[in-house]
Amino acid sequence: MKKIVALMCILALTVQLTACGSGGKAETPQAPETQEAADTQEADDTEKEAASSNGDVKFATIMVTNNDWAMKLAEGGEEACAKYGYEHIVMNSENDIQKQTDLVQSCISQGVTGLYIQTVDSQAIAPILKKAAEAGIYVFTMTDMEEALNSYDNCFFADYDHKTAGANCADAVAEALDGKGKVGIIAGLAGADNTTQRSAGFRAQIEENYSDIEVVNEINCDWDRAVAMNAAEDMITGNPDIGAFYCMGEEMAWGVLEAVQNSGKDIKVVTIDASSQTVQMVMDGEMYACIGCPPKSFSAPAVDMMNQLLAGESLEKIYPVAPTYMTKENASFDLADY
Repeated sequence: MKKIVALMCILALTVQLTACGSGGKAETPQAPETQEAADTQEADDTEKEAASSNGDVKFATIMVTNNDWAMKLAEGGEEACAKYGYEHIVMNSENDIQKQTDLVQSCISQGVTGLYIQTVDSQAIAPILKKAAEAGIYVFTMTDMEEALNSYDNCFFADYDHKTAGANCADAVAEALDGKGKVGIIAGLAGADNTTQRSAGFRAQIEENYSDIEVVNEINCDWDRAVAMNAAEDMITGNPDIGAFYCMGEEMAWGVLEAVQNSGKDIKVVTIDASSQTVQMVMDGEMYACIGCPPKSFSAPAVDMMNQLLAGESLEKIYPVAPTYMTKENASFDLADY
């Protein structure tokens, strides 16, 4: 009997020593909820580590100017870069082609990984963009640069057809005037590609399809609201029977709308760009129509594409940016550019 008791004591002591050797506390199995939370935290930590490791990847958004549309363009690049932990650089060309050339050179010198550029002048900027491409930078821009840059595998193009947008505005003006009357063109920056193409598309559509509509004048207003307001006032004074204005950008259209309201005349206003503010004006009947040109759809996909390219994926060189056409009948905030 004493031997049995002694043996049991030895066994108990062995179990106690084994437990102490394992760290003092036996592991408690985690509940499913606890394990799920741990897995989520681990995934978050992994994502943060990946973002941290991407700190040497830089993406630049080069704007023509710092109006509302361009700031949203930059915001799209900023938001997309934040997803991947990339550094984002915003550059303002201030409507100056020489400054824009210098900014691209700065991107080359800084060794940025990629850039989206809203060009001041596609012909003048082409040589420095070729240098950027040759330096290995992923270059994203509009399709008007495709001919100059298409031979480079690291150049990609947003396909928004400015001529088609201009033609759509011509259709809206014709509808507003019942096919007959006078229209003034409130243009952007003289010589800029989007200005040139938006003018060409509008004029061609008028000449080919609406012979009873006369373009009385075209004034470059540099995308500026106050300048556009003054230009519209001058056109109204010089053409008391003017029936419509075609504006190449919404900030200019807001200035034109002020001039129209001050005149007390029933003059229709059609514009490219469709922010929520402009869409509201269309819904209220203050503005006749707007053609959307969503800024973030140019810059954000460029960053996404760069991320895919860095991962070794092959992509199409052209990515679409679809315009929207809104009058009072179909205007909706769901269709707004931003």
